[in-house]
Amino acid sequence: MSERTEVSFDAALMMALRADAQKELDELPTPAQLKERYPDTSRWDARLKVALHKRRPVLKRVLVAALTLVILTLGALAVSADFRKAVYTMIQKFLPIEMQLTYQVDGEPLEQLPNGYSDHYVPDGFERDHEQEFEKAENFLHVYSSKESDKGYTVRCSIIQPGQQSSFDNEHTTYENVKVGDADATLGTSASENGDTVYILSWERGGISNTIMGNISRDEIMRIAENVF
Repeated sequence: MSERTEVSFDAALMMALRADAQKELDELPTPAQLKERYPDTSRWDARLKVALHKRRPVLKRVLVAALTLVILTLGALAVSADFRKAVYTMIQKFLPIEMQLTYQVDGEPLEQLPNGYSDHYVPDGFERDHEQEFEKAENFLHVYSSKESDKGYTVRCSIIQPGQQSSFDNEHTTYENVKVGDADATLGTSASENGDTVYILSWERGGISNTIMGNISRDEIMRIAENVF
């Protein structure tokens, strides 16, 4: 069983920053290692200057992220899709647990999905399972299964609203950044109990959150995504 934790958006960012800083500190040599490697202390000054010079980009990233958090706290920065993606990336990189984020959205959300918004491509041999799906003005879930195998996938789309949640299971899933058209997306890869590769693809566009999950091929997952509009 993986640990399941719920934290606020700001707390998640601080946890990621703390993990980043701790990772850098853990990589530094101990005093004993320094003494063993560099018994002649007259050379320490030059080596420390080099080490500090190498650390500047890391410190700059931490300072920029901390400043962004301060601005966000003051309400001067909208919680945009790009900023959420940056936080998700830090969480996926530094926090190897299952986590659920709840975030706020500035501005007015869409009242309903655009007319005709749906997935417009279905791979050969798959059919919709209308008994397991739902369809509303603000969101829908489409379920597909293969007629000849145990393959299947789902397409879920919903307007983005305050309080909406996103989950990450970094313990069992490997994430990477991909593109769906011109939108940044996150593709997770994991294994099912029977050994099948399972993909989960998520992206945001035009105030709509889109997710495709299934044990079909990566190419088909991407093609389905390119035809969600």
